[in-house]
Amino acid sequence: MKTALVFPPQWFPSQPYLALPTLKGYLEKMGHEVDQFDFNLETYDTFLTKDYLSQCVDKIRQRLSAPAYTPEENEVKIVYRQILGDRGFLDSVLNGVEDAKSALRDEDMFFQFPVYKQAYTTLKIAMKLISYAHSPSRIDLESFFMQGNPEEHLDGILSATANRVTNPYLSLFEERFMDRADWGQYGVLGISIIHVGQVIAGLTLARMMRERHPNLHVVVGGSVFTRHIDILHNKQVLFEQFFHSLILFEGEHPLERLVTALKENTSLDSVPNLVHLKEDRVVQNAKAESLSYDDLARPNFDQLPLNKYFMPYPVLPYMASRGCYWGKCTFCTHSHIYESFYRKDNEERVAEDLDYFGKRHGTRYFTFSDEAISPNAFKRMSRAILNQGVDMRALGMLKFEAGSVETEDLFHDVFKAGFLMLFFGLESANDRILDLIDKGCDQKTEEMVLANSSNAGIWNHLYLFFGFPTEERHEAEDTIEFTLRHSELGTGSIHSVGQSTFTLEKDSAIFHDPARFSIDKIAHDPERDMAIMFDYEINKGMPRDEVQDVYQRFDSLIQDNFPSHKIWKFLSREHFLLYLDRFGRDKVKAMAQDESLVPAIEV
Repeated sequence: MKTALVFPPQWFPSQPYLALPTLKGYLEKMGHEVDQFDFNLETYDTFLTKDYLSQCVDKIRQRLSAPAYTPEENEVKIVYRQILGDRGFLDSVLNGVEDAKSALRDEDMFFQFPVYKQAYTTLKIAMKLISYAHSPSRIDLESFFMQGNPEEHLDGILSATANRVTNPYLSLFEERFMDRADWGQYGVLGISIIHVGQVIAGLTLARMMRERHPNLHVVVGGSVFTRHIDILHNKQVLFEQFFHSLILFEGEHPLERLVTALKENTSLDSVPNLVHLKEDRVVQNAKAESLSYDDLARPNFDQLPLNKYFMPYPVLPYMASRGCYWGKCTFCTHSHIYESFYRKDNEERVAEDLDYFGKRHGTRYFTFSDEAISPNAFKRMSRAILNQGVDMRALGMLKFEAGSVETEDLFHDVFKAGFLMLFFGLESANDRILDLIDKGCDQKTEEMVLANSSNAGIWNHLYLFFGFPTEERHEAEDTIEFTLRHSELGTGSIHSVGQSTFTLEKDSAIFHDPARFSIDKIAHDPERDMAIMFDYEINKGMPRDEVQDVYQRFDSLIQDNFPSHKIWKFLSREHFLLYLDRFGRDKVKAMAQDESLVPAIEV
């Protein structure tokens, strides 16, 4: 009995996601036959064709001729008329979309920034056209949203997965993917859902496969449903119509035990971390301890069409540790699927893996998916990579520790090993807010570590947000002032920034102890019982409109103080890694000053 693993849309199309290769590697190590399918990539490859976009234009034409029953429908019809009335615009998108897609896969065109930017813009416009065909749903190059967030409640899921107007995946799967394989040869279909933007697509696929292929045991895993562990007891309809079982937390060992139980036709009660129906009741089996790195297997990327991702070369994800070695940030939920259990691989074996993947798949590019690589692990890993002569270029995540630990010498080794770009979770540069977040650092530490990293030649990217509970305007201004002081026009130790506004997420420390953060009330809507992000009421700190004002002001300041923003705002992190390797940090910054290389094209 073979197992099929599927990664559904909508996610970034620039590289494979690590879940399926990890599961495939482990199952094969245990003697099972496994095939993997990246339906996310195949969806983009279908969406971004002249044929599919022509179908979208036909849908827009049909919807324009249909009666409008709401003000929103009347408003979108104005846009429909504009789209259909501009034949030149339509022809440019329909005739240019496949060339644009090819440009991102072609080495020569990819590294000509004006060509890259034009291609990126064309693809963004094409996705907007698809969105209008399925309005009010919104589809982008990395996400999918339906009006009313139907993934947050059971009725919404039942309706959205059957809606042929606003759900583009229903007809896509029926017409294009059902004959993708001989599904009769499989006994298990595993679907990995790791982001809320995948819920409707993933469950649309699960429902369809279950209805059409009764031989399949459909099992869903991933971080999204793991976070619903407390509300699954009354969600029988999910197990009756969509999937037969659900795996919580890490999937290797539970999935292997499930496949074995189904092969041997034994009870599912002994499969750890499994949620399933038993006598019409939703039951949750006992938990299992997470596997050590010695018991895991090397991920297997075979069968994935690495030449079809939107990159000129394969860029492979890699994970040298699971969980977070710090694990204290009060807003964070990233380690939830690992049950906050941190462990890491042997750094010599990491270097061996990177060398193996590079040679097997003809690449030297990797993105480390670790929550954060500790300084000591970074030191050992870099030395192992250098000692073994591994040809590698990578990016990774790092936490601010201390200048005495994250020294310039450490970053020199990290850079020589091939880490060209590091992502830091700054969050804030105000010491009170940093204490409240429990970041374990202060502004002085942030300043010193960024200087050490930058002096070693590394490109530093910061993540930060505004509106943490109780944050006052002057404290947000501390973060803004710090960022600008160290921007390209300042000391130059900060090279790019990604900002957002704070969101309260289920399973964070703030969610479980709101009073500690002066939150008066969390809005628990019984009709949104599958929500992951929550509204809340607070009497201290900036109101929401002021937070948005700070965000918008900072957005404009980034453009003024980071001239290279003209380059990196268009590039995904994987694409930017390739640009850094091809041109180097200084030349990337210089490119932004060359008006012939950065023409004025906006989406």
